[in-house]
Amino acid sequence: MAFGNTPNTIGITGGKGPFTVKSSDNTLVPVPATIAGASFVIVPKNVLTAAPVTLTVTDALGATSAVVATVTPATIASNVIQITPAANSICAPENNAAITAATLCAGEVASASVTLKDANGAVLANREVRFEALTFGATMAATANSQFFSRIVTVNTNSNGIATVALRADVEVTSEAAFLRATDTVSTHRIDTWITVLKQTDNKSALSVVPTTGGQFSYYASECPAVTREYGVNGGTAPYAVSLASGSTLILGDGTTQASPGAGVTVARAGGRFTVSNAASTTCSATSSIVTVTDATGATATASHAITPGSATRPAATADLALSPPSLSMSADLVSTYCTSSSGRFTISGGTAPYIATSSIPQISTVIAADGVNIDVGFVSDGKWKMLKGQSASILVLDSAGKVITAVLNCS
Repeated sequence: MAFGNTPNTIGITGGKGPFTVKSSDNTLVPVPATIAGASFVIVPKNVLTAAPVTLTVTDALGATSAVVATVTPATIASNVIQITPAANSICAPENNAAITAATLCAGEVASASVTLKDANGAVLANREVRFEALTFGATMAATANSQFFSRIVTVNTNSNGIATVALRADVEVTSEAAFLRATDTVSTHRIDTWITVLKQTDNKSALSVVPTTGGQFSYYASECPAVTREYGVNGGTAPYAVSLASGSTLILGDGTTQASPGAGVTVARAGGRFTVSNAASTTCSATSSIVTVTDATGATATASHAITPGSATRPAATADLALSPPSLSMSADLVSTYCTSSSGRFTISGGTAPYIATSSIPQISTVIAADGVNIDVGFVSDGKWKMLKGQSASILVLDSAGKVITAVLNCS
């Protein structure tokens, strides 16, 4: 299934590059004239009713493989859930729009709405829309004065095609992001949005760090690739000093620059971010380091950053195309359902340079470094998309001889 006006990435495994692709309806699903690497992106035109289109990939040896993409109407026109915070919210000003759509205080009641239109722009009135809170942190009801709030509620659009529900932040929630989804039950078009929910103490948002734990699970024994993970700070009183325990070799960043190993950084505002990085090592061991955030009043909150080497033995080098490590996992903490913005490094060996690197998920970037063999892979967890716990992406590399190799990036 491929929704109209929505990017979809199709990965290619096996065969010999370069590859070409043909569409059975190039007007409805245009395809690129050439495929760079081992994946390509399609953006179907929007439709009034579902329509199947066959995409046929041909490799350099003439072998073909076909897949049917059913183009489905994209009816949630703005492609976003609009969140209206509670009036006079003390937490709303802390929202970082680059990370979540809105920030609510625990216990506050806001509203969430979507607008439905067909492919011609006509509003879809009296259309059933299902709203879901897919994580802890929020519940919903048809109206703000409803007796019961739940994780799922269904309402109909009004005469302007707008469906609206009351959105209540959980009272007992720890400071965390909550995952919301709205689905047109007729077309099945759905969109996702993330909000931040903050605890309150003495009528102000409590100092917190999200996630409470981060880090990586690597693949080979005693080896740890270079990885950067992002953490957020909310509540308390800005500015915030971020520090590491004495002797730490981790590298903190403020989003613009990185400090020297072990040195601290400053986060200027509530809702701001900082990063924790480790240098690549072939002699690393399992570690868990404490990161301390101190606000302007001296209050503190902590998070941990864990590095866990794998157990596999690295094979002897050969001339065959290879991508190392075969898998790299970013860790999500126990209360999260996603991985915060992250980056890591894979290394190409063997095969025939130069190489082309792509990802099976369009939100994940792949940039080959100046040395031509290291690939910096990263993603940004924003208000519309986050890499979910349990989700995996293929990192695909095509060499100049047409060979394809893959590795896996995980959120676990």
